[in-house]
Amino acid sequence: MSNTIKKLHQQAQKALNQGLYQQAHQHLILILQQDKYFADAYFLLAMIASAHHNLTKAIELIKQANVLAPKNPEYLSQLAKHYALENNHVEALHFAELAAKLIAKLTVQSSLTLDTLGVAYSQMGLHEKAVKFFKKSVAINDKNPNYFFNLGASLKFIGDFDGAKKAYEKTISMAPNYYKGHSALTGLGGISKDCNHIPLLEQLFEKTQHADDRLYIGHALAREYEALKDFDKAFHYLDTAKKFKLKQLNYSINEDKALFKSLVSHFKGSKPSLSQGFESDEAIFVVGMPRSGTTLVERIISQHTDVTSAGELQHFGLLVKKMAKTASNRVIDTETVTATKNINFNELGKAYIENTRAITGKTARFVDKMPLNVLYVGFILQALPKAKIICLDRNPLDTIVSNFRQLFSVNQSYYSYAYDLKSTTEFYLLFKQLAELWLEIFPENFYLINYEKLVNDPLSEAKQLIEFCDLSWQEQCVDIHQNSAPVATASALQVRSPINNRSIGNWKKYDAYLDDVKKSLATNIDT
Repeated sequence: MSNTIKKLHQQAQKALNQGLYQQAHQHLILILQQDKYFADAYFLLAMIASAHHNLTKAIELIKQANVLAPKNPEYLSQLAKHYALENNHVEALHFAELAAKLIAKLTVQSSLTLDTLGVAYSQMGLHEKAVKFFKKSVAINDKNPNYFFNLGASLKFIGDFDGAKKAYEKTISMAPNYYKGHSALTGLGGISKDCNHIPLLEQLFEKTQHADDRLYIGHALAREYEALKDFDKAFHYLDTAKKFKLKQLNYSINEDKALFKSLVSHFKGSKPSLSQGFESDEAIFVVGMPRSGTTLVERIISQHTDVTSAGELQHFGLLVKKMAKTASNRVIDTETVTATKNINFNELGKAYIENTRAITGKTARFVDKMPLNVLYVGFILQALPKAKIICLDRNPLDTIVSNFRQLFSVNQSYYSYAYDLKSTTEFYLLFKQLAELWLEIFPENFYLINYEKLVNDPLSEAKQLIEFCDLSWQEQCVDIHQNSAPVATASALQVRSPINNRSIGNWKKYDAYLDDVKKSLATNIDT
């Protein structure tokens, strides 16, 4: 390496670390003009592409770097991570395993590479493997709050709540303004009058003017005030944080109304042919409104010895978008629904099954628990005519309030409705209409299960559920607290306990703020 290239490389790395992407890019291009075989130039260009959310370009560039330096665990780990982010779990797992084998042979290991590999595994839902690499990462470098946060998240998902708490506390001790860490810590519970973080959280809430940070702290405060049964203050912080975020979003419920209308129009009155799909009965989909009991149902089914939990997969929706070939920036919209008439559904079904193989195939059946796959039911059954789809039906007020109380991924447009009680109510009504349509069109494949009935009579309801899935009854199906599979949802704590009905009627805590919600529901459905 010449001194000129060495200096340019150092300058590019420094600029990249400072977020000066244009400057970094210029240095890297100068390097490649002098040496087109300089592997790390391609890799750093990939990191710039990744920072701008261009995953396809990033993967292409990392692969080029990997061709030039095929035994670099950092390149392989980043390749695994980026394939995982793109929901290509088969390729992600392949490169993750290659990276893991290389790392195991190294005398000196990189905490950054170990963390990257942990992120790749966690993105695939393989949290037990992720934890191993996160633990190695923090053992080497215990000064990086991001590493501890990542460790805490995967520990929570595998049910190690004490370990998760310690990891989150370590995160915050190093970075007091790590807002996401405060929210995650509070989400583990254990709040009481004598043991809470309210004074600190209120200071942070007043201090930050960033909408996402306010969301994290607002939700943390709401949870802590809920634990102290001060629901007025809990609502205040929820409502204030959500309204602040909503001002920054260009969101209207009319977008969702148009989408639901297009789905109803596409399917109503004419049942599509299910004879052209891929002949596989592996997939069981659990759908519905978020926070309606989907995780509970998934745990019941995945307790069966013939079923694996695949978690919340985004594969189906992304495949539909890819095959529909629409240029819009939303994964599903009216344009994409219209364009599905050009899809080869046999190819779609086959691609879905093949693309989930990183975590399926170990048992005869698997569960995909992505709640908003309820939008894709008609397409799922055209692609996989033997699939079984279970949809949750929960009390409207509990569903609406639970969605409003939930902190979803802050930058995913799917959940923009949840920033406002009125739009959450309207979204629920749209969902209800669509679920009834699916039941009418696909009675043999689509099963509506009532959450309240399930938790009040779990044995009887679970038996009917298992029978619908064409599975033999096994007594352990109702023993969800013995299910050791990771849970990467907001219900991670609840489903580690036996089935209970403690969540019924939670909406009453916020009754003072629900007059408009009740009026809207009374006008549209019988609550």
